[in-house]
Amino acid sequence: MRRIERIFFGVGFVWAMASWPLAEALDGLRLLLTVVSVAGLLVMANTTCFAPRVFRASVIGFGLGIGLAIPAIKTIPWYVLAGATTAFLIVVTGVGAGTARQLIHMLRMQVERDEAIECQKRTIAALDSARRAATSLAETDNLTGLPNRFLFMTKLDALIASEEPFSLTLLDIDLFKNINDGLGHNIGDEALKAVGGVLATCEEQHGFAARLGGDEFAVIAIRNRGEKSGTDCVAWVNERIGDLRTSNLKIPSISITGGSTYFPQDANNRSDLLAAADMAQREAKKTRRGGNLDYSANLTDTFRRETRIAQALNEAIAARSLSICFQPKINLQAGRVEGAEALSRFPESLAGYSLDEIFEVAEKRGLGTILDELVLDAYREALVALRDEFSISLPTSVNLSGAILKAPERLFAKLNMLIAEGLSPALIRIEITENAVYGRGQIGVIKLLDDIVKLGFSLALDDFGTGGGTLLHLVNLPISEIKIDRSFVSGMLTDRNKNAIISGLIVTGQGMGVDIVAEGVETEKEANRLRSMGARFAQGFLWSKPLPLSRFADFVRLFGPGVGNNPAIRPEAASARRPELRFAGRA
Repeated sequence: MRRIERIFFGVGFVWAMASWPLAEALDGLRLLLTVVSVAGLLVMANTTCFAPRVFRASVIGFGLGIGLAIPAIKTIPWYVLAGATTAFLIVVTGVGAGTARQLIHMLRMQVERDEAIECQKRTIAALDSARRAATSLAETDNLTGLPNRFLFMTKLDALIASEEPFSLTLLDIDLFKNINDGLGHNIGDEALKAVGGVLATCEEQHGFAARLGGDEFAVIAIRNRGEKSGTDCVAWVNERIGDLRTSNLKIPSISITGGSTYFPQDANNRSDLLAAADMAQREAKKTRRGGNLDYSANLTDTFRRETRIAQALNEAIAARSLSICFQPKINLQAGRVEGAEALSRFPESLAGYSLDEIFEVAEKRGLGTILDELVLDAYREALVALRDEFSISLPTSVNLSGAILKAPERLFAKLNMLIAEGLSPALIRIEITENAVYGRGQIGVIKLLDDIVKLGFSLALDDFGTGGGTLLHLVNLPISEIKIDRSFVSGMLTDRNKNAIISGLIVTGQGMGVDIVAEGVETEKEANRLRSMGARFAQGFLWSKPLPLSRFADFVRLFGPGVGNNPAIRPEAASARRPELRFAGRA
């Protein structure tokens, strides 16, 4: 580059020196043409990347030449001076214009580059913001603002990998479905936000908190930070929620129940930790609602038992190996069979487990609705067989877990199949327990049960007094029958409180026009006491265990309608027809 500058410096100097002899030899016009030609050469040179520096070199050389030549000239013809000046101006204009164009071009490129850089920066910023938003969305619960299940599992895995001792507590809102169904989902959301807000502040107090889904939350607490236990955590959360309710009336009255497990002493991997905490929480729901229970080894035995039941139940459902037995319902005053309760009987793999336990596990494992459908199918087939094969048509009831109440369309599909078979709804009664009703929202369940009654079916409330319901059920629900649980009947002869409860229910039923049936009657003394109280119906082992179809048909022929009064229905007579049965639990 320096060599080129020196060359063009010389070109400018020589050009200045050549102007004088040219001026003497040529007239002004030729001189002008000569200067223009040289200027054109310089403009061409200006198109190179070195043009600005080359231009400066040539101008400096030209100026130096003029400066040296002027003192040596005595007289300067005007046309020489004019020609030289014109030549210089043409050169400056030509080369400067090219330089300006290049400069403008360079500036434009610089601006475009800056704009491209800014655009790139904005794109990167937008992508980074989108990435952070996507990460936040993927890791945050949008209702409570707490970390979600994904981030919770990531945190749990990291802590397990670090081998740092910690506690894991699972929490949920007690009877949350009641809030949603009874008060509305907007109030349910307020409850979730309240719990989420409290847990969001527990980082310093108790550790990492997250919402796992629905009304389920979790807290991980590092064990060496004050050795906080799950019980402390749950008590703290319940206390803070109580404080919130004093300032926000939108928050309903709620309590939190938790179950805790500890790493590494209880379990050393994620699945076992979660299973242990879940077992502890489910047990807490039964024994200490609103509190917390730490995992213990005996809970594993319960879990394994439930797993065995669930496995056998899945196999039974897949094979449709469920049958129906009928336990006669006795009219105590008339001394004859006036109906029966249809009870489910399962295969040998489920022998030894009570019906209550089987149906409870079914609902926990999401099999309750399927099982209720299978029961209704088997019940329909049994009623058709009684009618077509044995010419028996009696009022009967079928015992359901109540899980199918959560799927009304499936329930009504099965009820309509009963009607389609030509079976009279007036002779069919659906039995549900208090727990099947309680916790599903009074408004919704009353409408559902009213719709069942409108089809012509009737309803019975089974195991009355043992569930979570109240006497309001007798007023609000469209029931036609109340079944007194065996736990009251078996102690009525020695416990005056139980005796008074049964007596009161019999009077209440008579006043309301509702049938009262005493379950689990096993002795003559119990039957006589019920008869003396004015009880009309009873069932129990005193007369018969649940009977398979053909045996039940024989029993009805012996003691059914039209055989005359037989107040005793002698147990030995019934026993003569009673089969030896292997069945899953008591009726």
